[in-house]
Amino acid sequence: MSHQAVKLEEIMGRVVSLEDSWDVADYLMACLTHVTNARPLFGVVDLTSELLTWTAGGAEFHDLLDHQSLDGEHKVQTFGQLFACFGIAKADYGAVIVDATGLGGGASMTVLKPMAGHEGAYYRLVMRKRYAPNDHQVQFSLMDITPFQEAAIRTQALAATLAADMDEMHGDQPGARALLHSVIADLERLFALQQDDDIAALTRDMSERVTKVSERMVQMLLAFEQRYDTSHWQPRALNPGLRPVISVHTAPVKNWHELHGEVLRTVDGVPAVIAEIADQMRHALHFVQCSAATMVISPTRGRIFALNGPAAEQEFSTIEDFVRAIGVEENSTRTAVEFFSNLETEPALGLFALNNENVEAWGRPGLYGGWQALLLQSGGQGVDVRGLFHGLKNLLLHLQVLYVVNTGADVDQVQNALALTATKIEGRLNDLDAIAQTGHRRLSRTRESVSQWLGAAKRVEGRVEVACDGVDHTMFTSAPLEMEDTLEELVRNAFQHGASRVKVGAYGKGNHLCMQVVDDGRGMSQDKLIQVQRVLKKRIFDPNLSTRDDGTGNGLLAAANAVSRFVDGKLTVDHGPDGRGVKITISMKLPA
Repeated sequence: MSHQAVKLEEIMGRVVSLEDSWDVADYLMACLTHVTNARPLFGVVDLTSELLTWTAGGAEFHDLLDHQSLDGEHKVQTFGQLFACFGIAKADYGAVIVDATGLGGGASMTVLKPMAGHEGAYYRLVMRKRYAPNDHQVQFSLMDITPFQEAAIRTQALAATLAADMDEMHGDQPGARALLHSVIADLERLFALQQDDDIAALTRDMSERVTKVSERMVQMLLAFEQRYDTSHWQPRALNPGLRPVISVHTAPVKNWHELHGEVLRTVDGVPAVIAEIADQMRHALHFVQCSAATMVISPTRGRIFALNGPAAEQEFSTIEDFVRAIGVEENSTRTAVEFFSNLETEPALGLFALNNENVEAWGRPGLYGGWQALLLQSGGQGVDVRGLFHGLKNLLLHLQVLYVVNTGADVDQVQNALALTATKIEGRLNDLDAIAQTGHRRLSRTRESVSQWLGAAKRVEGRVEVACDGVDHTMFTSAPLEMEDTLEELVRNAFQHGASRVKVGAYGKGNHLCMQVVDDGRGMSQDKLIQVQRVLKKRIFDPNLSTRDDGTGNGLLAAANAVSRFVDGKLTVDHGPDGRGVKITISMKLPA
């Protein structure tokens, strides 16, 4: 029978016991079903020949993928032909190939500039280069973002309405925004006051203004939701007839688990799957595990698999539990739950916020009452405008602490928290204004030097040695203060784990900048290091990974994600010199 089946261990790259075979088959079937039935087009291109070596999904483009030439061959065989079929300009294609070639193994990039195609359509491309020895391959997702572009136009109008409501005066009273700015401005005055009587009088007045703003914003949000239902500010699916196409779904079964009987076999006493789908399973597994997008599938009602991403390889019984696990922001929870709940009956597109990032979501129904979805960080293009305004309103709750501030001692306790809340409020207001002007959040980028980043490490209290070999004035374009915060946190984390000294260095290596953070702390066991390296390589949040009793254990993943936003950005972790402590290496391509 060996010629009729392929061992699971050959697909998974590890030993799979008979006891585990059911769960492994579950996961592989989930991966295969997802990529085969996905709305975006998935594929792998060989950069040396530009041939498409594998494709899947593309439910929205099934007409294109079914086209054949007169000799019976599929006419879409190369990356260039694929772009031509969508009507995407040759200049865009050429730029994509150059960028793809320049990626390092495991690095990803998103073509944020919409690529125009036929009949007013717009497309987005996400690419990730595979690791050696397959680093000549780039896997990609091509998606139709036309509905999101149209939603941005509607969102812009809605944000303008909310911004105008914030500025509207009430009789002779200032508008909500003016009141809010007056409170924020008075915080600096509050922090400078010395007399308790003055402090109590000012906080009482500020509290009254915060209450007025809160009441007005609640009314604004209620009026907003009465005037505009979800379809006004969420993207509208343009193709409602997306049906499953995977061949195994034609099997006469009524339950997902019965599919195991169709595909599972035993070869030489170990679990295997039928040869007909083994290669497709292998392709699907590699694509999912290397994907820059988060993929989730509910094969049957009440079962939800997170295939990768923040809750990778975990199963959930409710949408609420899943939404919580992947880090959907509180203000977008309602939007996300509505999106996933509706997928059982019809295809949908969605916008919500996840871990401080805007997320675009593609979803569609499956068989047996299930559904599947793909989530992709949009870089500010997609906005849950209701969630953003809801979050601004909720931030005012943090200012309610002013009600109990009466003395200088009280101010000392809450000063940092109040200052942080004020910064967040200003950021939300700026976002609202940016959306009102452009339809999306303003992508905040700034020019920062390597010496500026290293300066953040020096601010940490403790014995920190900083060295820079000729790259201190090198400038990078990045999110403001993100790399400063990352380096500062890495150094602080080292001291929290028993280090007495931390060395931070930066130097050039070929066409890359390398930075290292090396400590002499207690380090980590080999098993723990392997666990950390797995998390960083696959970008999989691990709730069981903790390097200290009171920590989440995934701070390194957050740092790696920040580094990955640079061209060729990569963060690696290893044992320190002579096996002591930890060595963290950050590498990114130097600007041209």
